[in-house]
Amino acid sequence: MQDLKSRLNTLLSEPSSDAGDDAPRRARVERSRAEMMAQGEAIAATLSRESDSVDTLAGSLLGRGVDRIVVLGCGDSWYCAAAARYGFERLTGLPVEAAQALDWALYGSGGATSRTLVIGLSSGGNTPAVMAALRAAKEKGALAIGVSNTAGAPVNEAFDGGLMIHATRRGWPTQSSTAAIAALLALACALARRMGPERAAAAQALSAELGRLPALVDAVTAQFDEPARRIAQEFAAARIILFAGAGPHWGAAGFGAAKVKELGPIHALAMPLEEYHHYRSQKTGDPLFLIAPDEASASRAFDTALVSEALDGRTVALVPAGDRRLAGRVEALWELPVVSADLAPILYSVPLHLFAYHFASARFAAGLGYPGAFPETSG
Repeated sequence: MQDLKSRLNTLLSEPSSDAGDDAPRRARVERSRAEMMAQGEAIAATLSRESDSVDTLAGSLLGRGVDRIVVLGCGDSWYCAAAARYGFERLTGLPVEAAQALDWALYGSGGATSRTLVIGLSSGGNTPAVMAALRAAKEKGALAIGVSNTAGAPVNEAFDGGLMIHATRRGWPTQSSTAAIAALLALACALARRMGPERAAAAQALSAELGRLPALVDAVTAQFDEPARRIAQEFAAARIILFAGAGPHWGAAGFGAAKVKELGPIHALAMPLEEYHHYRSQKTGDPLFLIAPDEASASRAFDTALVSEALDGRTVALVPAGDRRLAGRVEALWELPVVSADLAPILYSVPLHLFAYHFASARFAAGLGYPGAFPETSG
């Protein structure tokens, strides 16, 4: 029985609680704020300082005849994989899977071969499930590389190579995630440049867009800090917040839900856009963040806004600048700079990070917590 108690204590280990006045959690919320405000800088540093490593790694991968790519992680790292997957696939023409690390280690690794590339993301650098997945990949003869923002991380040094993300994670993950997506897409560009003129041209275009991304992230941070604060005040008493996006934008939805759960701390749920319509997903008055950066998902996003409106839901829609189709049907329409679908998960995550910070701050000010969940432990 004592062994089980120790095991449970380890599983519940968290140096803060869900109480409305929890000082350790508030301190971490503020550390998260500092990091989310500096995401452009972290992206720029990662792209610049890892450029040579990315090119070297790309050359070695093609030399191995890679014909399938798996990108995996847990939590925010899994959402990074989901956000980068389609861009990686579009640029390289290779099948790419975004996998939850434990699931892949236990069930998916059996299909790996010597021509499979497995990329494991772990911000802390030693996530057990990610390490297990990379070890499983090596047992099948696959090429395994790590991605981490922790110097000297085992995930980067124990396998076939690694990429360093030049970001911090003293709060909950923000810049360590967005910079990681940028690094993955830079690697995809480096691979594509070696795969013929047509793919090289697409890679050049995305590389140029990546170069402009840090300034866009900074501009969006400045643009949406106050709107995020206002909406957070409106939603402060919510007990659940929904997020929905299609394709790579489900990755951004995942980040939004994760930050609300971590900073809030209340229930939050990220759904693929279509799945919203297959269940009674939204109840009267539930807030919904609808992430619709491109034409591909615009029609289904419109359907979602219609349903939310009929349910008296409270919808914040994130759309490209100039897209006014949802105006008047949602509580707030946030228009962001127009970017490719490949980069939208990075840019559209930024207002969601800001919302989570202001949401947590509003709940602290009101003394709102979530009693009965995650009492403070000594872990």
